[in-house]
Amino acid sequence: MARTRSISKFDNSLIEFLIKAMSDKYGDAKSHAYRYNNLKVSMDPRAFSDPHIFVTVGISEAVFSIIDGKKMEGGLGPEDGYVKRWIERNNINKELMSHWKLLKDAITAEESEDLNKKASAAARLRRAESANVDLGVDMTGTGINTTKQEELQRKRNRLKGFKKDIDNNK
Repeated sequence: MARTRSISKFDNSLIEFLIKAMSDKYGDAKSHAYRYNNLKVSMDPRAFSDPHIFVTVGISEAVFSIIDGKKMEGGLGPEDGYVKRWIERNNINKELMSHWKLLKDAITAEESEDLNKKASAAARLRRAESANVDLGVDMTGTGINTTKQEELQRKRNRLKGFKKDIDNNK
């Protein structure tokens, strides 16, 4: 087992974070969304002994420490700082560390002779890699929770409806 497959829940979380951060910075999310269509997050405990993730965007790849978010190798350009900020988020960091431990356990079990341990570890790892679980973490660059933004937009739409009703009744 070399590097793990892309971990979809981390892919989606980092993509959302980068798009929100870029839209906060430049005011236009759509022009930045296409850049991250092929973003991948993976782990390989055999490459480095310290907990880390590989982030690949197009032909660029970088390795970041899970512990402190520092770049260990490679580079993504301006996204490096945003990836570091994403890793340093408390819930994201906990999720990354738990996945790292799960992966280390799977590799240890794979190297052991016990077939039950191997099967159990492989099954847990497959579930963890394919789980597209909502992390429930604030992903915006401004610190405003996405659900609050959606609620604010619903209120604005409802207010527009009220204004139309008032105008129609005049």
